Amino acid sequence: MTHLLARSLRAALIAVFALTLALQAWMVVLVSTDPVRGVTASGKPVVETDNDTLTEILQGHGLALTLCTIPALLLLQAVVVCVWRLTGLAQDGKAFTPASLPYLTTTIRALIGMALLLAALAVRLDSTHALPLTFTLYPYGAVLAATTGALVMLLLRTLLHEAIHRDGEASRLRGELAEVI
Repeated sequence: MTHLLARSLRAALIAVFALTLALQAWMVVLVSTDPVRGVTASGKPVVETDNDTLTEILQGHGLALTLCTIPALLLLQAVVVCVWRLTGLAQDGKAFTPASLPYLTTTIRALIGMALLLAALAVRLDSTHALPLTFTLYPYGAVLAATTGALVMLLLRTLLHEAIHRDGEASRLRGELAEVI
């Protein structure tokens, strides 16, 4: 892996990690704010929102939104950390070793967990039929993206298993060849 590619990937990973942290903080602020009265739970006034859709979502689904979104973002952060470690292994020339397997497995599990949480959120938001269809499609799109990522990682894990097996077989054949010579 070239240094430019690794640096570019790590810069993107840092941006994604920072974005997830910002989204988690925003979710906490949104849930702790009463958008109708413009007052936080501690009694401090907050600027009222004129967005009726946001107000409706927070009033009816704020807790569900938070309980599904914050853990999903934590799982996305786990994926970012695993990809960071895989990038390090690739730079060291150890990407096709058994050391990569735990990171791929963790990534697959985190993406599947994220997909399940977002699917629960999508079903919850879609159950009332009070929200616009465009808003309820976002979690379904995220479920599709997380599931696709998990399937890609599963494919990569399968290819890694095959590469490790073939490397072991090649080492065995080299040993037999050395005995014959």
